[in-house]
Amino acid sequence: EPGVPRRWASDAVKRVLASSAQDGVTFQVLSNPEFLAEGTAMDDLQNPARVLIGGEQTPEGLAAVETLASVYAQWIARPQIITTNLWSSELSKLVANAVLAQRVSSINSISALCEATDADVSEISRAIGSDPRIGPKFLNASVGFGGACFQKDIL
Repeated sequence: EPGVPRRWASDAVKRVLASSAQDGVTFQVLSNPEFLAEGTAMDDLQNPARVLIGGEQTPEGLAAVETLASVYAQWIARPQIITTNLWSSELSKLVANAVLAQRVSSINSISALCEATDADVSEISRAIGSDPRIGPKFLNASVGFGGACFQKDIL
């Protein structure tokens, strides 16, 4: 179907592993996307808002997910470790970047409106960012947004 993301990465890894697996050797492919931001990557790794682990919803896949979750549980509280199916994990990373890009694009559009009306975009950002449903992050007007994954994931 055109316009629908495909599970190429995990499917390709499965095909490669299956083609070279020896008799009796089994494997599980997990999705464990990173949510690291430029400038805070080490802190994001040590103190993440969440860890996402996706795997096949089979007994073997669920066991693999639990094995990786137990590694993270050595320094991350279990409620912050989110487990999903494989594709939900992969798609969550793309959706997170798309939502962040929408926020930046929205405040940039508001900035243009402010220039036409003599409103102050920083005052608007502060006012709407104080709404707990919205929050203050990614509400600074600029010429665009950066980060290799940010751009790649939304194009």
